[in-house]
Amino acid sequence: MQENYHQDLNTVRVNTMPDRAFYIPSCPGAPTAEKEDNDRVILLNGMWNFRYYTSAKDASGRQEGTERIPVPSNWQFYGYDSHQYVNIDYPIPYLPPYVPKENPCGCYSRSFRVEKTGKERFFLNLEGADSCHYVYINDSFAGYSQVSHSTSEYEITSFLQNGENRIAVMVLKWCDGTYLEDQDKFRMSGIFRDIYILKRPERFVFHYTVRTFIRGDAGEVRINMEEEGTDIRKRITLYDREGMAAASAEGTQQEFSLQIPSPVLWNAENPYLYTLRLETDEECILDKVGIREICVEEKLLLLNGSPILLKGVNRHESHPDTGYVCSRERMIQDLRLMKQCNINAIRTSHYPDCPEFYRLCDEYGFYVCDEADVETHGVWSCRGERDNEIYNLTQKDPRFRLSYVDRAERLVRRDINRPCVLFWSLGNESGFGENILAAARRVRSLDDTRPVHYESTLVSQEEEGLYDYGELDVEGIMYPERETIHAYFKDDFQKPLILTEYAHAMGNGPGGLKDYFELFYQYPSLAGGFVWEWCDHAIERKGENGEIQYLYGGDFGESLHDGNFCVDGLVWPDRRPHTGLLELKNCARPVRISREGECLFLENCLDFTDVSEAVSLVWSVKKDGILLSRGILPELSVKPGEKKRIPWEMPDGEGERCYLKIESLQKKAGLLTEAGYCLGFDQFLLKPAPSCTEKRKGQEEAGEIKAAFPLRTGRENDIIWVEGRNFRYCFSTETGSFVSLQRNGREYLCRPSTYEICRAPADNDMFISGRGPGLTYTWKSMGLDNAQPYTYGTEVSEENGRVRIECPLSLVSPHLAEIAGIHAVYEIDGEGSIYSGLDTRIREDISWLPRFGVRLFLDSSLDTCTYFGFGPGESYVDKKEGCYRDRFTSRIKDMFENYIRPQENGSHCGTEYLSLTDGHTSLRISSEKPFSFQALEYTREELAAKTHHFQLEKAGCTVLHLDYAMSGMGTGSCGPVPFPEYRFDEKHFLFSFQLTWEENKGADDYEM
Repeated sequence: MQENYHQDLNTVRVNTMPDRAFYIPSCPGAPTAEKEDNDRVILLNGMWNFRYYTSAKDASGRQEGTERIPVPSNWQFYGYDSHQYVNIDYPIPYLPPYVPKENPCGCYSRSFRVEKTGKERFFLNLEGADSCHYVYINDSFAGYSQVSHSTSEYEITSFLQNGENRIAVMVLKWCDGTYLEDQDKFRMSGIFRDIYILKRPERFVFHYTVRTFIRGDAGEVRINMEEEGTDIRKRITLYDREGMAAASAEGTQQEFSLQIPSPVLWNAENPYLYTLRLETDEECILDKVGIREICVEEKLLLLNGSPILLKGVNRHESHPDTGYVCSRERMIQDLRLMKQCNINAIRTSHYPDCPEFYRLCDEYGFYVCDEADVETHGVWSCRGERDNEIYNLTQKDPRFRLSYVDRAERLVRRDINRPCVLFWSLGNESGFGENILAAARRVRSLDDTRPVHYESTLVSQEEEGLYDYGELDVEGIMYPERETIHAYFKDDFQKPLILTEYAHAMGNGPGGLKDYFELFYQYPSLAGGFVWEWCDHAIERKGENGEIQYLYGGDFGESLHDGNFCVDGLVWPDRRPHTGLLELKNCARPVRISREGECLFLENCLDFTDVSEAVSLVWSVKKDGILLSRGILPELSVKPGEKKRIPWEMPDGEGERCYLKIESLQKKAGLLTEAGYCLGFDQFLLKPAPSCTEKRKGQEEAGEIKAAFPLRTGRENDIIWVEGRNFRYCFSTETGSFVSLQRNGREYLCRPSTYEICRAPADNDMFISGRGPGLTYTWKSMGLDNAQPYTYGTEVSEENGRVRIECPLSLVSPHLAEIAGIHAVYEIDGEGSIYSGLDTRIREDISWLPRFGVRLFLDSSLDTCTYFGFGPGESYVDKKEGCYRDRFTSRIKDMFENYIRPQENGSHCGTEYLSLTDGHTSLRISSEKPFSFQALEYTREELAAKTHHFQLEKAGCTVLHLDYAMSGMGTGSCGPVPFPEYRFDEKHFLFSFQLTWEENKGADDYEM
């Protein structure tokens, strides 16, 4: 190739038009804002001729390709080049402005027709091409641009001929802009957004800005225009939702002010939009206007004068089969699911999204933190190790200043008219310095009506105190501990705080969401945050049996990659919700109900809507999972931020496990959600359940305990056996556990039971478990994943019709000190019930354990589980807000949460009892205090050993974990490990539980 603009930091574009607001013009007689069915748009999407070169030096944009590829698309999905997932490190050497000489290149070409009458003008628009592109019209060079996620517009009138024309676009995988686009995502290439030609008159409105102001009870819509030509007469009309003209103006001036008496203001809860019609004699532009004001005052983030709370997520444009290409239907799919889960804000991490996405956010009601196409954290490790002293290397390099400012300008000019955009974000994880300050100043010169956000203020030690952060209107932090947030508000803070990224949702997570939301409601200047992140990034392929398999970093033969760190979303790649999304949904519910004594109080967590207009409250009372009563709470007017007592007497709950549940149902149909849709719930215990001891005492007093059947016992080598009516059990004195459980002549234990103190590492356990690098003191280094019993002698006795087995033991691992000492006691009665007591001491220097309990490998015929505890999804001590207490029944195969990378999953905390059945015989487990359990078809070892969900092999049995305790999930893959109160750190405890058998009617008695 001849041109070399892609390695010139002094050139970021050639022959492009100035940046402008996004809009699609049409003719006055058929006004539309869409590209389709618009005679002013030549949409070039579709099949293009294509040729791929492994090196751009061999390419020519003037050469016709012989293969075919769809546009928009990423060429890696069509057999060219390969996928690569990299988080931090640059995929190329750090040698700006140069990129590898073997720089893959795709050459696109196609023909199109135009009819030229002499005065019209033609403009080519590319909305997104990674990483840079050269444009040729009829074999003549027409222009160059970079910035993958921003629109580039070229006037091509002089290059066109009447009739048939040819366009060629040469896209390079890397350019000097790659150094500013080091985002945490799959690296893909090609024309991935719409490409089209606009046919426009000789004189037209080129750019316009719409600013809205609130003047008491009135509103002002101020429109400023930049024109191609002079003395253009404009007719401007603003229509309300009913199509009535709310205001209008006409003239040749470039600024108009429309006054709106008593306007309906735009917010995410009521996204009211006016329609703007901007018309000249030859052209019409339709746009939507939301009247609102966003500002920071008195350390609060205010919209229309009211504080708002951002219940947000970070969202990449990512799909498993189309990569960066997002259809309108898929964008709406995302927004619908977000709206259903009470999400009201989106950060466009870490680049501007498809232009249509913002129009949808306007329409459906979402606050957007709009981010420039900037991320440079690859410099952090460009000298061989991660060094904070060079984290802001690109900020100190004046060669990059033009690029930083250009990217900020493209962001603001394109999206300036979108009411959903509340912030301009200058980029992500790029350190601080003069370049970002220059970008901030440029943003302010373009738009002084929105706050400016930027999270990364890291500088070298010698630069500490050098820079003024006054250009930033809000304080953004990532993945904070709670103490960090408390400390911020204890100091003399000056700005609202936003958690730019928090609650890392990777795999089985996030844990601790409830705690962050409690902080949101505690501190008015904590304006919320954005969970990392919305969706799992993965590449889809079909398995041998046609099943969908998901691939991540390292699965494409790439040597440099970051594994499954991209699989970190609240939803699967195909948008099926993970349990973490349900957790976020209930944490972000519109109302919260609290109990004080026998009174209930309702708190309105919305920002603009009275509870009486938003939700209906439905209550129900269940006893041990059986519905006793239900009804509708009286309608109550509670304004945003208010808390009122509900004028209603709670029903009496008689009997054990009696719970009151109050659900918040959407009162009216929304644009994306239906009336009656459940937006959240609260639950309260009306009467505690009796303990096992209390229940048994009551049964004894009532004479309900049957007479004991005789027992027989014996010892053969290291096996103690116990026989009774219909059962025979075998206990190993070497392992201190049962190795056989026979009932009615059938063996129900497939393998010896084990003591368990470790779990299959979840993604959020990757560092503390030792699965990932970085820590030396891990579960693996402590031997938790390989702990074995060492027994000290077993005593057998018989008393009161029970056989008692006492077995003191230690849990040990090779070359390491004792992890735990257990005095295990098992009592077996004549019915075959087993009463277990594990008096346990944990070594003092072990700060906390993943879990403690026992594991039973039960016959796979026990394939149905009924339990009373937190469900129906998986639940952990710091991840149970999306669950509630009830009695649930599920097949074992359905209790597995199939994460893309296998890991700990499917546990249920707060369990009071569970029962496994094969339809004829049931095994029931209960405990003195609520416990956790997990019933799966896989072992923890299998989950830990396999790296992909489609590699898993079933154990051939029902693997039941009974846990005295299970530590929380935290967000340790990128953020805090479980908060202290969610870590299992007890040093001395007694885990007591009982196993009992129940036979269905008609079962034959069997005497051993």
